Amino acid sequence: MKFDKEIWLKRLRLAGLITLWVALTAGLLISLAFVQKEHDKVTCSKIVVHIKPEKELLFIDREMVIRTMRADGDENKLLGKKIADLQLPELEVLLEQNKLIKAAEVFTDMNGIVHIHIEQREPVLRIINNEGESYYIDQQGGKMPVSSAFTARVPVATGNIFEGYRNRDSIESFVLSELFKIATYVDKDAFWKAQIEQIFVTAESELILIPKVGDHIIYFGNSEDTEAKFKKLMVFYKEALSRVGWEQYSSIDLRFRNQIVCKKKN
Repeated sequence: MKFDKEIWLKRLRLAGLITLWVALTAGLLISLAFVQKEHDKVTCSKIVVHIKPEKELLFIDREMVIRTMRADGDENKLLGKKIADLQLPELEVLLEQNKLIKAAEVFTDMNGIVHIHIEQREPVLRIINNEGESYYIDQQGGKMPVSSAFTARVPVATGNIFEGYRNRDSIESFVLSELFKIATYVDKDAFWKAQIEQIFVTAESELILIPKVGDHIIYFGNSEDTEAKFKKLMVFYKEALSRVGWEQYSSIDLRFRNQIVCKKKN
């Protein structure tokens, strides 16, 4: 058989590459094992809790997080413990099971600092249904329970609302869908978020807005043309109520296209 130098060199290069990859893989595994061994010796030096949104502390605080790690809430008894004994993966699962938490991430560094990142669920509307049951609707349209520790500053919806609360379920009824559309718009506008205090649902499933400032109610109808209705209302506030005063009208009706129908007080 004739010796083929080119084929022999190709096989030699291939064998070399395979040997190199095996050596690199073995080295990586050994390094990881060493790092893991060293990491297992690391003790907890500090616990850093990051909670979003940072603009406002809502339902979750540092104390609640520490109590999830240790029932008595004694943070000092966590310091000095081995990181491996803190069971951080299980902690992340426990935090994400909390109905008030949207997402959680728990990790540590080689200095023994435990980092806990939490994103809270943000409500846009509080519901009190016809049976007196109360719950929130969050920014994603999911239901969340009320908290004894904190009351969110969002509009309250009352009246002919028949849908109840189930753990982490989403909106089902037409009425809640209408309320969610209005509440979402209000939540994104600083003025309306400060002004709209309550939404009442009539027997005909129409919406009446009750503002914080002024002694009037606002007949809104349904969620159709929501942006246009609020723009009309803003123009009326600026051009009319700013001149005659906020106490002159008992009702403002936005249900008709291209016009506002107002009723003066007696």
